[in-house]
Amino acid sequence: MEAITFCLPQSLDISVVNETQQLMLTQLQSQQDINQVNIDARELSRIDTAGLQLLTALVIDINRKSIDLSWINVNDELLTSASRLGLNHLLKLN
Repeated sequence: MEAITFCLPQSLDISVVNETQQLMLTQLQSQQDINQVNIDARELSRIDTAGLQLLTALVIDINRKSIDLSWINVNDELLTSASRLGLNHLLKLN
């Protein structure tokens, strides 16, 4: 079984969401026996609704595949932005 870690960019907004999604999908599809996904938000300093939508879709997909999720270095920007939209629980940030 394998674990993968996604390191979020400094800015996860509409200008990079498609590129980030493709990188995540490629990494998820390239490994067959994934049992753990870690999302590292250390570098994240800005996120918009498109970025939150990408993370929400990723978490839903991870849950659907019964893969464990862990957040690393969650910062106030992510917590505040997700909270404004009521996504903390769905994103498992609690």
